Amino acid sequence: MEVFSWKAKNDEGQKVIYQASHFGGWWQLESAPKVGRALKDDVVFESAEFSEEIWGDLREILWRKYQRRRVAWIMVQNIDNILAGKCKNERRDRRGL
Repeated sequence: MEVFSWKAKNDEGQKVIYQASHFGGWWQLESAPKVGRALKDDVVFESAEFSEEIWGDLREILWRKYQRRRVAWIMVQNIDNILAGKCKNERRDRRGL
């Protein structure tokens, strides 16, 4: 499992930490409000939905990591395919259920 995290602002202007996990060919997104150091251990990540803006942010992070040879090209290509509508982000083990 590979985990990527970044900070952004939500619609209300509050800082949020996003955490995207890639495992088994699909992506899972979690978010939590940004807090200070004293409350950092008490933060609970909650499941979140991907928007096109979040997919774009994740793609930008992966592109920078790919240029430094930290991730494989297939991960960047997977995000490009999702953004273009060529494939979906779905769990492969639950496809038939």
